[in-house]
Amino acid sequence: MQQILLQIPPSVGTLRILPSSTTLICCTGKPESVHKMHQRKLPKRPRFPSRLNHKSLTSRIVQLTRRRQLTQIFQEIEIAKSQYGNLGTIVMNAVMQACIHCDDIDSALEVFGEMSKLEGCGVDNITYGTLLKGLGNARRIDEAFQMLESVEKGTAVGSPQLSVPLICGLLNALIEAGDLRRSNGLLARYSYVFREGGSPSILAYNLLMKGYISVGCPHEALSTHDEILRQGLNPDRLTYNTLIFACVKMENLDAAMLFFEQMKQDKAQKDDDEDIFPDLVTYTTLLQVSPIGQYTV
Repeated sequence: MQQILLQIPPSVGTLRILPSSTTLICCTGKPESVHKMHQRKLPKRPRFPSRLNHKSLTSRIVQLTRRRQLTQIFQEIEIAKSQYGNLGTIVMNAVMQACIHCDDIDSALEVFGEMSKLEGCGVDNITYGTLLKGLGNARRIDEAFQMLESVEKGTAVGSPQLSVPLICGLLNALIEAGDLRRSNGLLARYSYVFREGGSPSILAYNLLMKGYISVGCPHEALSTHDEILRQGLNPDRLTYNTLIFACVKMENLDAAMLFFEQMKQDKAQKDDDEDIFPDLVTYTTLLQVSPIGQYTV
């Protein structure tokens, strides 16, 4: 089909009719304007980074978590998903931590469910530890114990390993809630894990002793020390500081000084272990009740 470009001056008001087999392109201006019209550039679409910066996004989530802006976190996560797809376990663990920090355990469970799907980013020990802590804070203890049992049996999604740090998240939540009965039950149920855990194992018993002191049961804290020795664990600085504080609460300065002397003896026997050396907390606790000059510290 033949195309004919016909220029019509603005003053001319008539148009000659051409045969129907031709296509008429009519322009009342200069011919150059048609060419320029076709050369006009369309607006550019915004460009996003081709790869997701996990560190930057995780840092952003942490900042919003401190402000307790959980809604904003989910909005930005959805935008990131639309651009990059799967965001990865590290980022989603930070989102779950935000849910726990904002006391929204239901949202945390939804995030966990999304991560554990076949097409999800996957879960790891940090995921389980965070969720167990959240379940403990929400007083959904039965669900927490069921999750631990699935980890122990090897049926949990992602095949997490049963470990001391994993259990300590739930243990700390129980202690902070004052549920020392369940705390003891948790330690008794998974005592074999604590024996295999090495140095972190003492942390669980330190937390338990602090829990007893916080609810006004310093005698139970001292009994926990006996359990530590039966388990064959080595007390560290926090252990001794907690024991000394328990004795001070009972106004038993002689017992406090006995633990202090034992602390120094352990330090002398383990010169390479700085975790036993008395610190400012040790001396401050003793000086609060010790008459000046009665004891040499």
